[in-house]
Amino acid sequence: MRFYFAGDTGYCPVFKEIGARLGPIDLAAIPIGAYEPRWFMKPQHTNPEEGLQIALDVRAAVSIGIHTATWSLTDEPLDEPPARLQAAVQERGLPESSFVTLQHGEMAVVRGGKLENQPKTLPVPV
Repeated sequence: MRFYFAGDTGYCPVFKEIGARLGPIDLAAIPIGAYEPRWFMKPQHTNPEEGLQIALDVRAAVSIGIHTATWSLTDEPLDEPPARLQAAVQERGLPESSFVTLQHGEMAVVRGGKLENQPKTLPVPV
């Protein structure tokens, strides 16, 4: 399995080069949160639409949105990034399973560049 972790990043043309050299990617972890205000955060944090473009550029079969809904560090509401991501995926006519977000405690199974399950919450050990 080929895995790509984008980390903290703004969008830039290097992602197309990554896709050309290393793609296709089976699973990518791509940031979609902590992006407002744009004038300040754009160089280091992608918004959901830019995150989707990274997924397309690196040729990721499945992507999971990261850096979202954990801490309220920036100006966007915590529930905004997943909603904007879902809208961007639909707008591009991509399968919903191509880029997902997980709630805390959820897991997704990816094999062979395909999401095998709907993300589900794991039981918490007592």
